[in-house]
Amino acid sequence: MKSIDLHMHSVFSDGTYTPAQLVTYAKKKGLSAMSLTDHDTIDGLDEARRQSEILNIRFINGVEINSFYILNNRRINIHVLGYAFDAKQMEPYMVKLKTLRHEHNEAIMDALHTIGIEISYEDMDMQSERNIVTRLNFAKALVKKGYAETVNEALEKYLHKGGAAFVEYNNFDFSVVAKMIHDAGGIVSLAHPAEYGLNDTETESLIIFLKREGLEAIECIHPSQDAHYSHKMMQLAKQHGLRLTGGSDFHGNNSDGIELGLGGKKMLIPENFLMELDLE
Repeated sequence: MKSIDLHMHSVFSDGTYTPAQLVTYAKKKGLSAMSLTDHDTIDGLDEARRQSEILNIRFINGVEINSFYILNNRRINIHVLGYAFDAKQMEPYMVKLKTLRHEHNEAIMDALHTIGIEISYEDMDMQSERNIVTRLNFAKALVKKGYAETVNEALEKYLHKGGAAFVEYNNFDFSVVAKMIHDAGGIVSLAHPAEYGLNDTETESLIIFLKREGLEAIECIHPSQDAHYSHKMMQLAKQHGLRLTGGSDFHGNNSDGIELGLGGKKMLIPENFLMELDLE
């Protein structure tokens, strides 16, 4: 069975591989297709596509965008995966997202300063001024400066909800993000549903509501989801007429043991997921 990977990050967001290196690695791993899904940026897509043409591996435009949905009066911060969109049509939206991201990062800097922590963008070892800075970059800088021993500790202690420097992201709601992707001819998938802290009933309710707002697929295979959960998501997707996607969420050397092309319990992402997306 041929396998694919539709969720990974490059140096243009919080990964450590260049887009070309990701494509080369995907080819080495024997993947038949891949998508680069950097956070709130599509700047790496051209490089990845050029390399995919050289190595003869199918490439699908991708992006991961922060959004939220209010479920039972509770704000759920969710990630949206967009696929197979026209990059030129997406660019104006990316400019807006980068502005929101910059404002959020400045707010985190201020929050850290308030509790006596001084870090700079230079501490984050950014490889390009075009890079999108995420909480992972902040966490690595906090470890580098000695404020935490591990990235996970830095995230939990300072940056995630309940942390000393947590700042709520002022992102667009799901319907706006879905419209952005649809306007550019793309497909909308819900990323890693296991990561939202919802029980089975809440997860199904969220999926039902998001479908009304433009959801078309669910990321059924992901490292945060074991085989049982993955199969449960596949059944839920089929029950509600949604398509299946899957990915490793690979961040290169930032991946904490996650490997390209594999979900939880080393599940492969089958090529038929891509066929069912009907991208032709």
